[in-house]
Amino acid sequence: MSMSHSVKTNALMTVPPRLKRATRPPRGTSPLIEELERVAATGKADLGAFWRGVEETGTPIVGELDDDGHRTATFLWRGGDELADVVLVANKIADADSYDENRMDRVPGTDVWHLTYRMRSDWRASYTVAPVPADGSRPPENALSAMTRLRRERALAVAEPDDRSSVARWFDALTHARPDPRSRERLDEHHSVVSLPEAPAELRHRVRGDARAGEVTEHRVASRHLDNTRTVWVHRPAVAPAEREPWPVVVLLDGRTWHDLPLAPLLDGLIAEGALPPMLTVMVDSLDPGTRMRELACHDPFVSFLDTELPAWLRNLHPITDDPERTLVAGQSLGGLTSLYAALRAPERFGRVLSQSGSYWWPNVAGTGGESEHMVHLSTEADTLPGRVHLSAGLHEWALIGANRRVHEALCERGTELGRPNGFATLTEYNGGHDRACWRVDLPDGLVALTDDWPRPTGRA
Repeated sequence: MSMSHSVKTNALMTVPPRLKRATRPPRGTSPLIEELERVAATGKADLGAFWRGVEETGTPIVGELDDDGHRTATFLWRGGDELADVVLVANKIADADSYDENRMDRVPGTDVWHLTYRMRSDWRASYTVAPVPADGSRPPENALSAMTRLRRERALAVAEPDDRSSVARWFDALTHARPDPRSRERLDEHHSVVSLPEAPAELRHRVRGDARAGEVTEHRVASRHLDNTRTVWVHRPAVAPAEREPWPVVVLLDGRTWHDLPLAPLLDGLIAEGALPPMLTVMVDSLDPGTRMRELACHDPFVSFLDTELPAWLRNLHPITDDPERTLVAGQSLGGLTSLYAALRAPERFGRVLSQSGSYWWPNVAGTGGESEHMVHLSTEADTLPGRVHLSAGLHEWALIGANRRVHEALCERGTELGRPNGFATLTEYNGGHDRACWRVDLPDGLVALTDDWPRPTGRA
């Protein structure tokens, strides 16, 4: 491996910096709610007709585009006196510091709870709604996911003493969070999605649905470097490279997320259309949250696994390329950090990088005594850079958008010094947050851009 500089990790170093959001999206008004309030005050509101209209339209209710390029998005929940509160939990709009700012209001005398944001018209976010019971009842302890329980512990650990009760209140509300039953779009069984009209369209809505399905196989892969075993899913498309040509490879971190999406049908459609080349996509599981925090934080043994053990194992199944410019590593959050780190540490293996919402704030200064943004320094000092890098980050990711910009700047400056062509490293800034609803839009676009020089078959599937 190149670059001898190594960083030790610990749990404190992988806790994101606790930065409070400087400004919050403004709450707006909705003509629909204003009219309901007027009629409800007379005691003549037809709530059945109101909710039937909402069912037909779907939520949120989206307002007209204004002169500043913004729209209102009105979120609704149906409930009565059995509820003490209804909290809207939109990705990176709501957080542990903003319980009161994200409480819905109730139209007096009705079962209508509402909250309206005024947002730039290309906003996309996943969200849930947390109806908090008036009787104080709590769901089972396992109502929070393992990752959310970990975030709760971390948030309470770093919160100021006066803030801990409000942080606990926030996570207590999250135990009641559920998807919006009237939302027009879902991310998964647990999250709804708001997507305003000018948000970038998802490629999955634009690809042909009749493409021949490839094969996804599930395997267990052991690592001597890591002393553990994990699940790896391999997608092999129906379309193969030209005869005797080895397979290009895409290594996708946090693979369970993408396997469960599922990603394979989208890949099949894009490959059938020629937008993507025939390639093997290797989705690598991250095991449990604690293991993930350790291995996806510039962890050299994990890079050794990706560089040596994983390709050696894969080569027993398929003929794969040794060309780093035909080998891509991709990840999100800490996985985005690791994707670029792996390419800098193992340039002979990885020549293409797709990093979404990379945690380039890493390491937390609280764990290092002052050092932070390690990847900025590594990029500035690198002897070799990847052939192409695609970075993306959300405008609502206030803790990492600045660090992503600084990594991009460092890559471009060092690339100029090393003779890299202009544009070898790109940064996309989207109107969203740290959010799979945004990543699933950007991932295929990034893959298409990074592989446009990889060979395509002359025909179509």
